[in-house]
Amino acid sequence: EVVRPDGVPLLTFLGTGAAGGTPGRGRSCRRESSALVESACGSVLIDAPAGVEGLADFDALRAVLITHAHRDAIGGLQGLRRECRRLGTGPVRLLASPEALSVVAPHAGALDPLVPVPVEPGSRRRVGDFQLRCVEVPHARERRFRAYAWRLRLGGVSVVYASDVARLEAPLVRFSRGADLLIVDGAMWRRGLYSHLTIDRELPSLCRWPVGRILLTQIGRSAPAHATLAREVAALCARAAPACDGLRVELRPRHQQHRAGRPVDQP
Repeated sequence: EVVRPDGVPLLTFLGTGAAGGTPGRGRSCRRESSALVESACGSVLIDAPAGVEGLADFDALRAVLITHAHRDAIGGLQGLRRECRRLGTGPVRLLASPEALSVVAPHAGALDPLVPVPVEPGSRRRVGDFQLRCVEVPHARERRFRAYAWRLRLGGVSVVYASDVARLEAPLVRFSRGADLLIVDGAMWRRGLYSHLTIDRELPSLCRWPVGRILLTQIGRSAPAHATLAREVAALCARAAPACDGLRVELRPRHQQHRAGRPVDQP
């Protein structure tokens, strides 16, 4: 089935909030973070929080990428499984660390038509026209909650999705080099938490990375209202902006993107 007949891949933020969702009004109200990337040959979902099955059309779903095995990333897998069975979608590859798969799929066939595929950093996978790879990032203290950032390449465009990151370390810097879009952990604003970035402190450094757009997800309760957050983020980095639920972004190479300060299309 052709999802994007114009040939331009599309990324939709299904949620941009922290675990349990982030309360607020309008664009400040956020579901748990996840994103759907659609191309001419199908779609890839990044993370599956509770209720994700009702947020998009998954009849062309080819793969699910899991960042880690906390509930806000995997709590909707059973609902997604049921929706895929209802639609007749499948098989759908479920790519994650071996540790995450031991949490989400302890029994063979428990997620049919989702097919668990263990992935280690350094390996490359191809699903349709998506080229996929991952890097381990610091997040949780327990090994079973080992966290990945994912890099998707399709149609000459690269996207890095790093939603749960405790610190910016050299492997993620190298992994993100040259990406057209970097989606990064924006959980904490003017406050610290051992498992997430304090994004106002990190944005000046991120702005020096050789990437195109920078969009924040995993935005938590410490952030101001969306409009205020957008202004303050732009003041720290003109190429950066907070994402919001329902935001749809056409994935184009860096030289075709909007001028600095207008990085995205609004929902």
